[in-house]
Amino acid sequence: MTNATIDYSRLIKARDIKAQRDLIPAEISLLQAMIVIGEEKWGQAMTIADNASYPWAMRAAIRSATTLVRGSETMDTLAFLLGFSPEETDRLFIEAAQVTL
Repeated sequence: MTNATIDYSRLIKARDIKAQRDLIPAEISLLQAMIVIGEEKWGQAMTIADNASYPWAMRAAIRSATTLVRGSETMDTLAFLLGFSPEETDRLFIEAAQVTL
């Protein structure tokens, strides 16, 4: 029988997780997101917006939204469709918030 050793130095404390989450903006503008995402990836979003097999609300949001809300189901779905992990989506919000228009 082998014994497992836990490396406690690698555990993340709850307060550290909360501090990281506090860095993520709740909202960004669609234009800020587009600039960070880039032309090629945003082209994929526009392909989704033009594809009637996707829900109308999703397509309308891609075409007409002025802001993206990090905690919204629509944002989570869009991120998934674009192949973003939750961590990449968080990073998108952090980076996009730094874009000054």
